[in-house]
Amino acid sequence: MEKQTVAVLGPGSWGTALSQVLNDNGHEVRIWGNLPEQINEINTYHTNKHYFKDVVLDENIIAYTDLAEALKDVDAILFVVPTKVTRLVAQQVAKTLDHKAIIMHASKGLEPDSHKRLSTILEEEIPEHLRSDIVVVSGPSHAEETIVRDLTLITAASKDLQTA
Repeated sequence: MEKQTVAVLGPGSWGTALSQVLNDNGHEVRIWGNLPEQINEINTYHTNKHYFKDVVLDENIIAYTDLAEALKDVDAILFVVPTKVTRLVAQQVAKTLDHKAIIMHASKGLEPDSHKRLSTILEEEIPEHLRSDIVVVSGPSHAEETIVRDLTLITAASKDLQTA
């Protein structure tokens, strides 16, 4: 697989772990979050100690509070925000993104009020001209195991096999 630029939206435990895995696989990774202290910690100390006390992130992973900067020229966007804010973040992405990108999500669960799947929310909020088919990233894995490279399994699924 060729190197891609991926924006990971959500610097929680799962977003941080997946960022490290993507980086380890040769991709340029940008993490976006809305807590300046957390973003500063990732950029300055290469840690996210709220979730991982003893893990040092690769220095090539750059974090942003500015969504436009995080999305600039990305090939793919990975949503790893809480399900209750997925729609809101997708709306912000739709207003900010100026080119087509692969849209993926790795959050678990349904939208609280509508009980819709996250793929449905992303299809509703991000226009077709800005996205390929939605990719779901899931599997029997935990962030604390994934980030330290314990053996695990993660699957990417989409209506389009090539996109997945």
